[in-house]
Amino acid sequence: MAVRGRWWLGMSVVTVLAVGTGAAGSARQFGDGALAAAQARYGRVLNARRHQAGALERLFAAAGVDYPAPLLIRAYKEEGDFELWGLAATGSRYVRIAKWPFNGYSGDLGPKRRRWDRQIPEGFYRVRTFNGASRYHLSLEIDYPNASDRASSTARHLGNNIFIHGRDVSIGCIPLGDRVIEQVYIAVLDSRCSGFEVPVHIAPCRFGSPGCERRLREFARRKPRLDAFWTNLRRGFELFDATGVPPLVSVGENGRYQFAPPESSHDASSAQSGSAQSESSHLESATSAGGGR
Repeated sequence: MAVRGRWWLGMSVVTVLAVGTGAAGSARQFGDGALAAAQARYGRVLNARRHQAGALERLFAAAGVDYPAPLLIRAYKEEGDFELWGLAATGSRYVRIAKWPFNGYSGDLGPKRRRWDRQIPEGFYRVRTFNGASRYHLSLEIDYPNASDRASSTARHLGNNIFIHGRDVSIGCIPLGDRVIEQVYIAVLDSRCSGFEVPVHIAPCRFGSPGCERRLREFARRKPRLDAFWTNLRRGFELFDATGVPPLVSVGENGRYQFAPPESSHDASSAQSGSAQSESSHLESATSAGGGR
């Protein structure tokens, strides 16, 4: 169950946290708040902004999206496609800002269910932390394992440290190369500093395409449980395709995702601001360069 102004996950209510005091208005400068100030101390983040600001502003302008904006990341493992979406400046739907290829891949179709299985997760996540001193140039951590992953796995250790990052190496992560991660990192950072959570939706492949459906059938014959899992994921992806707005996502006691359409794009961006982490948690991660990737 998701209600306006609150995010319902794992049967607990998390109050919306208004993080940041204002939008930068330009990719060329940092916004306000402790997270922005912490990130501005990293040379790589400064250089990424300096090198990529112009390209970012052109991408957003061409898509008709104000900068910064509420964002959504969609990734498709089989096709190796990584997409950045944003709320259109005029209208109530999200539009695609850019599409880039994965720069590496590990594992196969299917969710991540244990440590060291090399799987890229599948499901509905959000960007949790920022690492401006990553071993892979820059990196954005997603909140794997989430409530659905924990309810659906019997493994003693599900793994962690799943990132979107630079370079071309993957062990369960999504590498994009250094130039692309610079653009994604700055866009997501500025959106986050403007008060928006950034959802990350990862699918096995593009539901509905002939190649995807064929591959899903092949895998489901060998692992029948995958059919129900992918049917559940499909609902969330199709709801976004139908409404143009990220659905409100909850997790039931059985680990299944539950979806509800926001009443408006305002509700979607408000829901994105609901977070189990305060800005101080983001700041702690952002300033702990020694941890994670």
